Amino acid sequence: MEYALLLIAVTYAVSLGFGILLEKYLRMPWMFAALFFGMILSSFGIFESTLKDGPFQLFATLGMLFLLFIIGFNLDIGRMKRFQREIFKGSILIVVFEACTVGSLLYFVFPTDVSSSPLIAIITALSFATVGEAILLPILAKFGIIKTNFGQLTLGIGTLDDILEMLALVLIPFLPTFLPKSQIQGFPNPLVVLLDLAGIMLLTLILMKLGGRIRSILRNSWNFEFLRPLMILLVFFSFVVLGGFIFESLAAISAIFGGIVARSLLPKERLRTDERAVNFLGYIFLSPLFFLSVGAKVSITSIIIYPLLIILIWFVAKGSKLLASYLLFRQLLGTKYSLLLGLGLSVRFSTSLIVTYVLLNSGLISLALYSALVATAILMKPVILSIYSWVLSKGKPP
Repeated sequence: MEYALLLIAVTYAVSLGFGILLEKYLRMPWMFAALFFGMILSSFGIFESTLKDGPFQLFATLGMLFLLFIIGFNLDIGRMKRFQREIFKGSILIVVFEACTVGSLLYFVFPTDVSSSPLIAIITALSFATVGEAILLPILAKFGIIKTNFGQLTLGIGTLDDILEMLALVLIPFLPTFLPKSQIQGFPNPLVVLLDLAGIMLLTLILMKLGGRIRSILRNSWNFEFLRPLMILLVFFSFVVLGGFIFESLAAISAIFGGIVARSLLPKERLRTDERAVNFLGYIFLSPLFFLSVGAKVSITSIIIYPLLIILIWFVAKGSKLLASYLLFRQLLGTKYSLLLGLGLSVRFSTSLIVTYVLLNSGLISLALYSALVATAILMKPVILSIYSWVLSKGKPP
């Protein structure tokens, strides 16, 4: 236990120091400092046993689950209903096109890395096709183009792809049914998983229907400031338990539904304060420990031995995003900015790594593919963001 606490303290120290450099000079999320630190520890075998011990793994798992909880908490269904048809069409077509092209690459060129399953290849590629709109938002705000067609398309597509990311997580518990029987030992009965998922969704609908009454109770209890934070934690752990008792991957899905429920139960008058509390717990307290675990699972040896895997994934993923964006938005934005839109949409954020992490832990993808996907997501990010910012600094899009 003492070594786990020491590792946690060191991780926060590294995130504090190195995170500033990442944010300032490379425009990468500061929590990636913990990911790089995990890769270093794994390469040299430092804290190897501590990283695998129960106490640290508990913190890392809570970090992953709370990030998913935040995805659900920030999922504004009402706002999505107001999105224009172009955003819906662009989000679905761009992400699905990339998922199909990258998925085809994985299945036909690297089949053993996706358990020789076309569906696993598509789900893996779908997780990789999501957009890091949180990284692009400060850049768009800096140049004052959030309200333009370019800015609205970027943020709208980036927001809607959270639904596709959630769909990928929903499908993971059912993927073993498409594998040979020799590969699915230890996986639960798909019918039990389906019934549990249906129960979670039903509970979500019921609690959202009761949201008005619960908000009224909380609104009349402003003097009891502890009520809302405790309710958020109660919802989070209750939903995680409902899914986790059946299958670990189902706990990840359940955490998202928990976030949706928590937001629907909170009074809007104090929602900004509650959002800060949720973000502190998820992004500041727990996310560095999760990303340390993500980095520690990366095999540097695999990256060195299989550079072709990284190069091909990067080339196909970037090419498909650029092509789809150009074909869909050339008339609206022009050639230059339609291509720039595709370039920006190829930036991944931290949460897009969660699906890949769950796939690895479920034994559905290989360590080599996992390492390649993590490396591809982070290596070219500074270059892409630099080009993105430089082009926007030269003039505003239409």
